[in-house]
Amino acid sequence: MEEFRGIVNMLRFFVRTKNFGYVDRIGNALTPEPVEVALLEAMRAFRSIWESAKTDEGGRYIEKDGEKIYVPKIPSDSEVENFLNAVRENIRIAKRVATLALAYPSKKEKNGGGE
Repeated sequence: MEEFRGIVNMLRFFVRTKNFGYVDRIGNALTPEPVEVALLEAMRAFRSIWESAKTDEGGRYIEKDGEKIYVPKIPSDSEVENFLNAVRENIRIAKRVATLALAYPSKKEKNGGGE
């Protein structure tokens, strides 16, 4: 799943901000189409957050409930395309990515896990 690390980190960011909608929709999808729609909406919301985030020496962040939550990098277009192609071949990949987004990272992520 390393090839989809940017998407996992983006979804993990939404989990940290208590926005589980995108992760749930991707993880519960039975066909590739709902995954594509959920990912499109997640990317759109994430880009808006990323572009309006504050910055410090650690990277981009937002503040929620008095806590700094660092914003990871926006997944690349090639990663998104590869993910969508993989999901079209095997829908279970979407569930695995969503599951990883819900898990605690195995190591401390710096700057939201990607910057």
